[in-house]
Amino acid sequence: MATPSEATTRGPEYRLFDADAVGTAAFFCSPLAGTILMAVNYARLGKTGKGVLAIILGLIATTITILVKWDLGRPWGSLGSFVLVTLFLICTWQIAKEAQGKAVQEHIARGGQLGSNMDAFLVGIGTLAGLVVAISTAVYQYQTHKILVIGTKDQVLYSGLATKSDAKSLGNALKSNEYFQERGASVVLDKGIGSTTISFGVQDGVWNQAGMLSSFEELAREVAPAVGGLPIQIRLINTRGEVEDTSTVGEVRFDGNDGVYYEGSATMAEARKLGERFKLMGFFRGKGANVFLIRHDDDGTTLAFVIVGEGWKDPNRVSSFEAIVRDVASTVGGLPIDMHLVNSQLEVEKDELIK
Repeated sequence: MATPSEATTRGPEYRLFDADAVGTAAFFCSPLAGTILMAVNYARLGKTGKGVLAIILGLIATTITILVKWDLGRPWGSLGSFVLVTLFLICTWQIAKEAQGKAVQEHIARGGQLGSNMDAFLVGIGTLAGLVVAISTAVYQYQTHKILVIGTKDQVLYSGLATKSDAKSLGNALKSNEYFQERGASVVLDKGIGSTTISFGVQDGVWNQAGMLSSFEELAREVAPAVGGLPIQIRLINTRGEVEDTSTVGEVRFDGNDGVYYEGSATMAEARKLGERFKLMGFFRGKGANVFLIRHDDDGTTLAFVIVGEGWKDPNRVSSFEAIVRDVASTVGGLPIDMHLVNSQLEVEKDELIK
């Protein structure tokens, strides 16, 4: 039988992890590993609900870190990941110190022992191993193309976050636009977080033909609603699956449904700046005016204005559009700019180089 002195000095049978152990696991493995140790502490203190919340927050922080690290190939992904990992490390350590520091100190005062840094590290390694398996599985699923046959011969290959429903909608849209005509054509649909890419297979040399990229840009605009809308990146790939040409098709809408579409290497920022200039000069008045900002390497910059009626036949209206192009040129890189006046079917009725 224990003496009164022994009963007084005997501490709790369980161990708790201090903030340093939590920080070690978070630093070497992931924020999730650190919050798992916090959850262990909470469970041993009879606060399981707080432990579950800690794991959820750690999982969110770790997911954000992974997404920034991957970041769909952007060059600043590694830097962003380093900053976030450092930030989450500091936050995890500080939260553990603030939320559990007092409980850990009271535990020690009662004679309780701490979990070792080695135990914390092993928990982190186990967590990291689980994350590697989960990420590998997710990447495999993300990159694996699934096939949906449209009709009897044409097909849509889809991957990433694209669903079978997305592929079916795209296939039906391509069929309605007569791109799919039972000739064995294939299109690849890839969807990521905030990104959509449609790749079209073309015969060798076709991508160099005049107007070919523009025709695919027009097709992308027409089928955009079937895959969630613009922007869409277009890729033209050869028979060996190599990318030969790319373009981005997007839009910026303004009050009253006025809008600027941007294509090729033109950017959303340029389209927004151009639209704001149109608003300032009174060209955009909320009546549904549409302008196309197009930039291709071989053709330079083009501004296309959709004209209702036959305004391209009126010299005065033509002169007014020439003045508009000169007025806004500085927002899109300056002159020269190829001015197109197009009809409601987007057919070019007048083509003029403004210098």
